[in-house]
Amino acid sequence: MALPRGAPPAMMQQSRLETDTIGAGEGPQPAASWSTWVTRQGWMRWWAYHIPPSWVQWWTTSGWRQPLQRMLWGVEGTLYLLLALMLCHALFTTGSHLLSSLWPVVAAVWRHLLPAVLLLILSALPALLFTASFLLLFSTLLSLVGLLTSMTHPGYAQDLVQ
Repeated sequence: MALPRGAPPAMMQQSRLETDTIGAGEGPQPAASWSTWVTRQGWMRWWAYHIPPSWVQWWTTSGWRQPLQRMLWGVEGTLYLLLALMLCHALFTTGSHLLSSLWPVVAAVWRHLLPAVLLLILSALPALLFTASFLLLFSTLLSLVGLLTSMTHPGYAQDLVQ
């Protein structure tokens, strides 16, 4: 492979692609922590070189972090509370607008649909009464047939004598 003059060393190396078991993509990559990533950056090395040692000492002490962390937790809690209040307000106003816009629909249903449903029920009432009376009559007939068949059975007469 011919490289152009002045090619960076990274281009001179053959890039090796590790594949997983099915041969697709790169294989498992070693997990690098965030501190490793930060220290690899050139700006971090430049910054560390130009910062006075007293600032570095102040940064590494943990005494200043705890109050700052508590303050940030308080700000975060306040923001979550504000977010919850805004969501409740949005849901309440949307719901009240929805209900106020639905009120004419409910009134129209009450005025027009309710009488129609009542008329339907009242018109179905005779058929329901007929069905109920038919079932009552049919069950009575079945009971009578069962009684007659049991009375004609020879064992029934013996039970009465004893």
